[in-house]
Amino acid sequence: MAFLAKFRKVDLARLAEEMGLEITSEDRVIDIGKKIKYFPDFEEEFAKGQLDVIVQERESEIAQAELARKEREAELARKECETERAYELEKLKIASAAGTVSLNSTRSEGSRNRREIKHLMQKFDSQNTDISLYLTLFERQARAAGIEEEEWVSQLISLLPLDLSQIIIKEPEEQMRDYTNVKKVLLDRFKMKPETFQIKFKQHQRRQGALWKELAFELQNYFDGWIEGLNVKDFKELKELMIANQLKRRVPNEVNDHFLDEWGRID
Repeated sequence: MAFLAKFRKVDLARLAEEMGLEITSEDRVIDIGKKIKYFPDFEEEFAKGQLDVIVQERESEIAQAELARKEREAELARKECETERAYELEKLKIASAAGTVSLNSTRSEGSRNRREIKHLMQKFDSQNTDISLYLTLFERQARAAGIEEEEWVSQLISLLPLDLSQIIIKEPEEQMRDYTNVKKVLLDRFKMKPETFQIKFKQHQRRQGALWKELAFELQNYFDGWIEGLNVKDFKELKELMIANQLKRRVPNEVNDHFLDEWGRID
C-alpha cells in the first residue's frame, strides 16, 4: 500500500479506471489507493508496472503538449513577422504611388527625419482614439512641419495600423494619392457621417483631467465635420442649418416625420 501513496492522484485514478474501479472527484489519493489495494485481483508487481507506464505516458503527453505550444508560438511569431514585412511593403507602395519615395532622392537623412510626421505624432490607436480628431491633429502637425499636402497620404500611412493601410491601398491609384479622398474613406470606415459629428458636437464632454482648450479643439473639430459634411459653404447656409435644427427639436414627432424629406434638404 505504501508504494501507491508515492504516485500522483491522476496516475492512480487512471490505473483504477483501467481496473474497472469507480472513482469520484471527491476521492483522495488514500481513498483511490485503498480501492486499488482491496480490489480482488490486485497484484502489487503488476500495479507497479502499470503505474510506471502510466507515468511515462503522462510525462510524454506533457512533453508533446509543450513542444506543440512552442511550435505554435514560433509559427505565430513567424506570421507576425511576415505581416509586419507585408505592412512595410504596402507602406512603401503607397508612398511610391504618392510620389514621395525615390531611390534617387537627394534629401539628406537629417532633412528627411525633420519632415517625417511619425517623429511628431503617436501612431493611430483605433480602439482608443477618435479618427476625426486624429486626422485634424495630423493636418495641423503636417502644416506646422512644412510638409506638402501631396506627401500627406504617405506620411499618414506610416501612422496607421495594417487594416486601415489595406483599405487605402485598395483605392484607385489617383484617389489613393488624394488626401481628401483618403480622409473621406477613413471617416466612412468609422461611420463618421454628418449626423455623427452633430451628435458628438452636442453631447461631447470634457474628459477628466483634460484642459478646457482641449475641449474647445474637440468641439471645433466636431462642428467642422458636421457642417463640412453637409456642404455648408457660407453664413446663409449655416443660418438655415441652425434654424432647421432648432425647428426639428421643437416640433411634435408627427410633424417631424411628415416633413422628413424637407428637413433632409436643409439639414
